[in-house]
Amino acid sequence: MRTQISKETGFKTRGWQFLVWGTPLLFASIILAQTTAFQSSKSPTYDETYFLGSALATVHQGSLNERICGAGVAPVPILLYWLPVAWRAGGEPRQDAWQGEVTDPPLIEQARFLNSLLVGIPTMLLIYCWLFLRRGFAAGFLGAALITFSPTMIAHFSLATTDACFTLTSLIALGTLTRYAKEPTLRNLCCLSLAVSLAISTKYSGIFLLPCTLIVITLTVFLHPESTSVPNIWSLSKPILRKCILFLVMLIPFTWAFHLFCFTGPLKTVSYEETPDESAWVRLLGRGPVARQVMEISHHTLKRPAPFAGILFQFLHNAGGHDAYLMGAVSEHGWWYYFPVAWSLKSTPVELLYTLIAFCLACYLLIDSWKTVRHRAADIPPIDQSSDRQSETGEPTSHAPLIWLLAGGMLLGMALTSRLNLGQRYLLTLYPLLFLFTVDQIWRWFHFRAWLLYTFGSLCICLQIISITSVQPNYLSYFNDSIGGPAAGRFYLLDSNLDWGQDLPALKARLDELPLQDRERCLLYYFGTGSPQGYGISAFDMRQKLPENVDEWNYLALSANYLQGLYTQARDPFAGFRSIKPVGQAGYSIYLFDLSTPQAQKALQHAVDVLQKMQESKEKTE
Repeated sequence: MRTQISKETGFKTRGWQFLVWGTPLLFASIILAQTTAFQSSKSPTYDETYFLGSALATVHQGSLNERICGAGVAPVPILLYWLPVAWRAGGEPRQDAWQGEVTDPPLIEQARFLNSLLVGIPTMLLIYCWLFLRRGFAAGFLGAALITFSPTMIAHFSLATTDACFTLTSLIALGTLTRYAKEPTLRNLCCLSLAVSLAISTKYSGIFLLPCTLIVITLTVFLHPESTSVPNIWSLSKPILRKCILFLVMLIPFTWAFHLFCFTGPLKTVSYEETPDESAWVRLLGRGPVARQVMEISHHTLKRPAPFAGILFQFLHNAGGHDAYLMGAVSEHGWWYYFPVAWSLKSTPVELLYTLIAFCLACYLLIDSWKTVRHRAADIPPIDQSSDRQSETGEPTSHAPLIWLLAGGMLLGMALTSRLNLGQRYLLTLYPLLFLFTVDQIWRWFHFRAWLLYTFGSLCICLQIISITSVQPNYLSYFNDSIGGPAAGRFYLLDSNLDWGQDLPALKARLDELPLQDRERCLLYYFGTGSPQGYGISAFDMRQKLPENVDEWNYLALSANYLQGLYTQARDPFAGFRSIKPVGQAGYSIYLFDLSTPQAQKALQHAVDVLQKMQESKEKTE
């Protein structure tokens, strides 16, 4: 009898272990299947060509290419999945890293696969394990499923850019920050500095982690004072200042180490004589012998560390602004509400529902945490950190949800004040934070009603699957049905939200459906850095040369960005085509127009005239 019970118990234990470990393997295989479908059907996006060219130059010269950090790109993603590809290719110098070549597609596919393997799957695993350890298997399963079937997340797991990698390293840093909040030891502070420096070296938006860390360090000292006497502000300010300085002192060399201790040229790029009066150098030092000597030493002797150059570039880029598109308008300085609109249009119904639920649960959590802080403040002597006051739900107050809220608030604040309105991808890290916080708090409040949690979770997963299959494999172009889906996306958002140069293979398939004589009489005005010839497209490229006679051409393939007037120097040459119905499209980012009608010929002639003036103006400027 005992033997039979032991066998049954062992079988159940083995079955449970298989379920616990088999679930992330299942989701990992689904992620690989979805990303592979995207990678094989999409051409290089705008940034990927630059990353490849920079990696090839890095291998060729044997050191980190100066154009990487000099253009505001953090090096970790390039070192992680572009450098191995460039190493196998042998490396080569490229005068223009933005210009793709015919041989690029297989190299870019290799880097994309490494991104899926080294970034996409670990991100899902991190969310699964975090929720599993906090709330159990069902919560971990739901969190992993929401990530696995999110069109936005899968799109960036499929691309070898910085956004998904930054999401993973940010989550790692937040996990380390949570550990430090629980045990504020010197060892954990050192690990925290390392994790934050890794996130900053992945994408310079990781600067948002600095205020998060400093706030947590301050709160840990206030909530867990080292003495048992009644503390005062002065006695607490010294350990706070000491720990913050120590964190920053360790952060700087760690960050530079991830940049391979490289420089990007002189500290001051121009000499004293060439420095304009409006320069910050002149405003700070003025004009005179001392100012001349300082500027000349900075120009000829001192070098600029790579992290400083990258962060400075992004700061200046944000201050100067960048062309952006929102609901028919083009602006260089953007709109404060751009990212909330992008979130509402490109998030799935489940993600929007979780946004609403998260807002409500955050209010409850903050109120509950405030009551806990007031309770501790009233206790004399202070409560030891091992005897946390229980919340209204009967469990100890936890650090992780508050840190997720803090990080999400900092990211959102940066987005609302940013002038770089280039795409929803800048909010990518908010999606895992949203799933972590909402699932965690739902399980906290309703853990005693398992049937309700399982029903709700199953429904959410089904709706998320419906959303991603509705746009497969065009995950990057996903828009929810509130505006009519991705087909209507170009009227609301552009750039990396819809058109990042990814649909050359779809254009090739669309052109192959035309008669041979029409294919030879097709014009192309394409937004992207990929080489059309690399995908067998022989259309006349209007970016290289303008047609002399518009009557000779039968079709025009036009990218959505240019169709809607983005990146056209405010001259909008293709405005006439917005009133013409396209006869076909490639994916959701390239539209095919029939040029046989008088209206189309007139619109094309206007476009050629405007483009000619733009070229002449550019030549005069150069």
